[in-house]
Amino acid sequence: MSAEAISTPEETRAACGNRSLDELVRETASDYASFIVADPEKESNHLDEKIEELLTRLDEFCAVVDIIRTDSSLALNRSLPEVHAKSQELETVFQKIDDLERFVALVKKDVVVMEEQVNTAEKDLGTMTSVKNLIMSFPLFSQKRAKNPAHKPLRKYVPPEIYRTEDYVLPAEDQEPTGEG
Repeated sequence: MSAEAISTPEETRAACGNRSLDELVRETASDYASFIVADPEKESNHLDEKIEELLTRLDEFCAVVDIIRTDSSLALNRSLPEVHAKSQELETVFQKIDDLERFVALVKKDVVVMEEQVNTAEKDLGTMTSVKNLIMSFPLFSQKRAKNPAHKPLRKYVPPEIYRTEDYVLPAEDQEPTGEG
């Protein structure tokens, strides 16, 4: 504030036109009152609307919480036991798969042994792809071959011990029903 703005009481009275202090206060209060208009009913209605909106949101939140509780109860009381039962059923399926894998490994091992024997026999006897080899395999012609000193004596075939399907796979009437299909 500058020094010029500060006035003495005499200057203030002169500027106000010699009105009384009470008149000035009333006029100032009236001016401020016109700026501040308070309607208590309007303010009360606005406050009631906001409270109603908050109560509605609170009810919606409570409904969501109840739905979550219901879903949790459903999961714990109904779904979880069903999942557990299904996992128990799957254990038997897993066991069957493990048994099948062991069976396939056994068959694979026996097939490898048989392939080795077939390869050995083909090497010893030669493959009979030509008509000449086929004709020479008959007994009538085999005597001529026996006179050949380069001919190796044939070994007796001894079949390897392999799996028996009946030991691993039950007949259809003895199998347990799987509940599928």
